[in-house]
Amino acid sequence: MIFQKEKQFNVLPSHMGLRNYIQYYDVVFPQKDTFLPQYTLMPNACGTLSLAFDGDIVKAELWGASLTPIPLGAEPNSYRILLLIQLSPYGLYQITRQSQAEFADKRLSLVDIDCELYRLLHQVFVMSETTTELVNACEKILYQRMEKQVVSDALLFATTLISDRHGQIQVQETARQCGYSERHLNRLFLAQIGMNVKNYARLVRFNYVLKHIQTSSCFFAALSQQAGYFDQAHFDKDFKAISGVSPQNYLKTMSDFYYDGTEIYHILSSKEE
Repeated sequence: MIFQKEKQFNVLPSHMGLRNYIQYYDVVFPQKDTFLPQYTLMPNACGTLSLAFDGDIVKAELWGASLTPIPLGAEPNSYRILLLIQLSPYGLYQITRQSQAEFADKRLSLVDIDCELYRLLHQVFVMSETTTELVNACEKILYQRMEKQVVSDALLFATTLISDRHGQIQVQETARQCGYSERHLNRLFLAQIGMNVKNYARLVRFNYVLKHIQTSSCFFAALSQQAGYFDQAHFDKDFKAISGVSPQNYLKTMSDFYYDGTEIYHILSSKEE
């Protein structure tokens, strides 16, 4: 197992062949004060595979798509090494082939969901001696799981459409462009992501807002208009309903929250195919 580390946080992009399903890998070596007691993960509709070693046992979990904030607190500080495999919204379905409606907003033991995947990931987690070796070994395992696409083409089209519009598109219009009924498209989203189309678009718009808050000086009146809200009051209400805090308080306490911009692979050097 890896005990010698170069950096506390090690973020590596996924291989080009996996990028539709895996956004990146994060290998963390926490210290006792790395994470704050109020540390919270913002919802982004994505799932995660997590393996953590506390000095005694390896804890492997499947985190379903997040719809609400997750108060993580200082829990990671108790681990000596933590591997987070950050997935795309439909990545968990591609890996498990199981309905995501039962996984959404839950942390579940991986061995209870997929014993074989648990065995393979656990083995490379304890056998790898470097961060790069660990990530490469995980990629080989996951690539075999993803050679055959099981995610619906209609869902891929719909999520791309919603992303391109930053969540500012009605369910009716999304379904029309997919050539599906709203009911059937909602069934696809529930099964393969874990939420309906409306909630997915809402989270896409929310994360579009977070991206702008993170990267620029924020004038909320202009941002609310840019994000397609009726007015700033609507913007404030929706932001707080999703995040639990007002936009103004979020801006003051951003270090308390984890925001996944889902663009890490555009920042890091890409791997060769």
